[in-house]
Amino acid sequence: MIHCLTLVVAIALIVRLPTIAAINQSQNQKIIRQESIADIFDPFNVNRMQQSAEVCPRKDTVFVSDSSNAAMCDSEVGKIELPDTMLRPISTDPPLNIFRPHAHVVKPMRVRVRDRAGPLPTNKFYGNLILGDSHAPLWTHPYGLRWESNDVAQQGLGISHIDDNMKVFGPEQPISEVPGAGTAKYYINPFLVSMGLSATEFDAEHDMTVGDFGEFDCTMVLSPASERARGTLETPSSFIRVPIVRGMAFITGVYQDLTPQIFSSILVRTLTRDANPMMDGWIKYRFLIENGITWLLYAKPDRPRGPALHLKMVNQRKITATSGKFRGLIQIAKLPVGREAESERIYDNSVGVYTTGGELVVRQKYFDGGEGGYRIDWRLAGDINKQFIHFTLPHHRAVLTGASKPTSLVLPSTTKGKMVAYVGSSWHLHESERLSIGFLPKDWSSIVTQEQLDMIRRQAQQDVELDFDRDTNLDSMYFAGKSLAKFALLNLVLKKSFERFMDNRQKFPLVYDTTWKGLISIQGLEHGALADFGNSWYNDHHYHYGYFIHTAAIIRHLDPTWRKDDVTSFTNNLLRDVANPSPDDPHFPVFRSFDWFMGHSWSQGIFVSLDGKDEESTSEDINLYYALSLWGKVSNRPELDQLGQLMLTIARRTIQNYFLLEDDNMNHPRAFVGNKVTGILFENKVDHSTYFSPRIECIQGIQMIPATPALPLVRRRRFVQQEWDSLLRPHVKQIEDGWRSILMMNYGMLDKDEAWRYFLGPVPLDDGMTKTWAMFFVASLQS
Repeated sequence: MIHCLTLVVAIALIVRLPTIAAINQSQNQKIIRQESIADIFDPFNVNRMQQSAEVCPRKDTVFVSDSSNAAMCDSEVGKIELPDTMLRPISTDPPLNIFRPHAHVVKPMRVRVRDRAGPLPTNKFYGNLILGDSHAPLWTHPYGLRWESNDVAQQGLGISHIDDNMKVFGPEQPISEVPGAGTAKYYINPFLVSMGLSATEFDAEHDMTVGDFGEFDCTMVLSPASERARGTLETPSSFIRVPIVRGMAFITGVYQDLTPQIFSSILVRTLTRDANPMMDGWIKYRFLIENGITWLLYAKPDRPRGPALHLKMVNQRKITATSGKFRGLIQIAKLPVGREAESERIYDNSVGVYTTGGELVVRQKYFDGGEGGYRIDWRLAGDINKQFIHFTLPHHRAVLTGASKPTSLVLPSTTKGKMVAYVGSSWHLHESERLSIGFLPKDWSSIVTQEQLDMIRRQAQQDVELDFDRDTNLDSMYFAGKSLAKFALLNLVLKKSFERFMDNRQKFPLVYDTTWKGLISIQGLEHGALADFGNSWYNDHHYHYGYFIHTAAIIRHLDPTWRKDDVTSFTNNLLRDVANPSPDDPHFPVFRSFDWFMGHSWSQGIFVSLDGKDEESTSEDINLYYALSLWGKVSNRPELDQLGQLMLTIARRTIQNYFLLEDDNMNHPRAFVGNKVTGILFENKVDHSTYFSPRIECIQGIQMIPATPALPLVRRRRFVQQEWDSLLRPHVKQIEDGWRSILMMNYGMLDKDEAWRYFLGPVPLDDGMTKTWAMFFVASLQS
């Protein structure tokens, strides 16, 4: 076995990184083409084209294609914007031959044929639509949506929105000493269908198809069973087409030759058509449902002389059009309680324009010094001359700059606080402090004393005798990755043990899944979906592979020539699986785990979940972005370094807003804030728990690993103090296993002297930790 360097030797070897090459700005651009009015009724925009330049759309029709977007142009009319994108492919080569091709046992459901050929999203918010029977809900925020076909009275798209006073709370946990901050174990938003888009032609056999998968969006098409009978399901002549987009202000249905029908499981108390005619041929209905909430429905035919929509209540659950088949737009929105008149005026001014999706833009020019940023351009359709509104989350509003302006329209999200509608179709999100971190903590050499270094050296001489090979040859990608990373942090070099995985000779090798397109452990395909935490079902890839990427970066930093091509190819394959930044890579989906609207990753893969995607370990989430940045540094890929820094910076903001709950947190109910961490945050529920243990040290501690230089930047001292005082101090001395070591490393942020003394004695350690690194981490903390 090749002997590893001790930590102290490794510290001496921290030298200047290789000179970063200039960023190559050459790339392909795309044209944004306006299509004819007829193209809006192509359910998936089959005629959408991509060419070699980006141009501004014309504004000469009411109905324009999904690919039109005035926001993608510079302020000068007609000026072509040439982006210096940082979202270039890591590689476009096929996966390494060591990853044997293997079809997955889970097949995507109801996906349009031409979307099945490419990489498929596994961890996106709309995943429930393409899994199982496709009836589990999804959340665009603020609205929840669900395909309905099981209830004879509800056929089509169900729409839900829950106000804060309707959230349901779990039992109180006696674990907090924070005055006024409750500790309900969980809270959840019931899914109640307030409104539903349907057609009289739909029955229990009607169809739903999904396609046009994007970072923020997908497209749903609902069609009657007659289309399937005629063999025209892929190109139906009658349908409802619904763009499903994060943050959309209206639920928009594009109707083609169907008779509209609206349903409600809460029951409609009154249906009123607005007596005052609206501009541009729009009509408006108010639905007052039995819980006292008013919903608005707007409608306009696609032709100036087309028949207007006339609705009639059949019963409290069903409202049907008496005006016959309809071709045009129907848009639905909820009025916030207490702000009905003011909010209705905002909706009135914005009706007719809607978003069909968003484009993520990350450019080199957004990075200057220690700053960074990104842009979301919302693709517009309909009357793009209208005022466009879109809902923002708290972390968006903290960094939104430019022309985007807030309105007084506010609706609560399910698990992330209030959403405020902003005017503007181009969001510029600017982070003034971009996190840039090296392999070791900042200023460690001026903080760690010589006496501490001598003690660390003596401990390292003991730890280096550990059997690295044995301790990393495990039957879990997750635990093997943790072990590799702990030895890498100890020695900052680890070759032989890493070599096993680089050659794919571990107990359960990785295979390339030809169905969904990704790298998965063979273990789950052989032993069941939950093996290795569901890795084979695309659970937790950002946790698992982040450890390997971190290890590879350390090896490359200290020995740049060792199996250089093999290390690069292996690491890039893992990165492409979990964080491929470009659709030009045909072998992996774009940003499998990271959600650029939510600002963090989702852990859950291809499992049906009634509460949507979830995230558990925020610290292992940030470890991936940290590892991506380090790998960009050592592999001379500055765009990856900066991308990792940006994702880490965004995740810090969202973690501090939504996951690590300080006493004054306003994004979660007061009945829950006393838990201090969310535990498992779903799209529709928050549960103060873990998937593996109900112990308080596990629920809190899973947010503390691995203890890298990135961790203290996310865990604010104020939060650590509050969590320690209210939850951990009474429990820590009762813990007898390795979780205590995790809590004590965290406590070092408050009292490094006491934490240092703790690690001087014989203590049980977490399986991802060495005593040498624990001592160095604590010693290097800022006082």
